[in-house]
Amino acid sequence: MNAHADKSIIRNVRVRQGETVKLGGDGDTPQEITCDDIARLALAMHEHSYFFSLRRGLNIRFSRDLNGSGTQGLYIKKEDDERGSPDLIQVIFQQTYKKDGEFLYEADLIMDRGKDYEPTVNKGKHRFVAQSATMLIDWNSDEVQQWRLDIERLSRSPETLAGWIADDLEMLVRCASGYFCRKPAILTKNDLKRHVSAGLSLEDLKTRLKCSKCGKHNARVEVF
Repeated sequence: MNAHADKSIIRNVRVRQGETVKLGGDGDTPQEITCDDIARLALAMHEHSYFFSLRRGLNIRFSRDLNGSGTQGLYIKKEDDERGSPDLIQVIFQQTYKKDGEFLYEADLIMDRGKDYEPTVNKGKHRFVAQSATMLIDWNSDEVQQWRLDIERLSRSPETLAGWIADDLEMLVRCASGYFCRKPAILTKNDLKRHVSAGLSLEDLKTRLKCSKCGKHNARVEVF
């Protein structure tokens, strides 16, 4: 099933699993966008949500359970938007029981009926697929193109400190004991240059970094 667009713009479009939105016209080769395309963009932004919050002014919210059904949702909007304003991107995920089928991610299947006599149940790891995706922003806009470039850059991980400097990257540092141990720290390009000048390798730096909350060493680092 196809949802056709006359121009190469996607706004106010809702795509369900199995549907395709066709872009392009005026002699251009049509571009096809699926529910999974939007879902993968949203999931990649969620993976780097701290960056997109701090640098791009986005609020990215992930719900592990909608209405007690185990269905999950991912919502992206501008942080300065008024409360109740629509999301720029909204993706609804549902669990799949097909062992050999494609899936987008694995996560705990949480079911909360919201009743005292039916407590929250965690049914363990399940595979999830995109049920539907909604975009209120042009898929080919400069802003969305910038998000894709951000994701591409954030996905790099040089193996040496010299490589980080050569690629003009900053470093996000998280505690190795847990994702939510404390607010991540950011090492700027100048910070990294100082560590290289001191003769430290990337492994040396990760070993020496210490969490100010729990005191654990050997930090997790990623591109920022």
